[in-house]
Amino acid sequence: MTRIASALVAMGTLLAGCTAIEDPSANSEMMMTTDGREVECRRIKEMGTMLGERVCMEPAEWAQIDEQAEEEGRRFVDEVSADGGMMPMNP
Repeated sequence: MTRIASALVAMGTLLAGCTAIEDPSANSEMMMTTDGREVECRRIKEMGTMLGERVCMEPAEWAQIDEQAEEEGRRFVDEVSADGGMMPMNP
């Protein structure tokens, strides 16, 4: 039973989001804007597409987004674990 619950938690974590941000270090690039600001550009892929969209933001903005994504992932896993491995119908 714990194997099934673990598998469901892992599967839920993989399917939790509608978009996927790949590992930032593998898929990011620092650039300079025309006004002299340094921005980090990442390619964000939506599920069901082969190509991603390039999004550029300041590193502090990316850090905030990364933290929010991490927290949402933890919250989702905690919810699934608390429900005995049952994925919520309305995420």
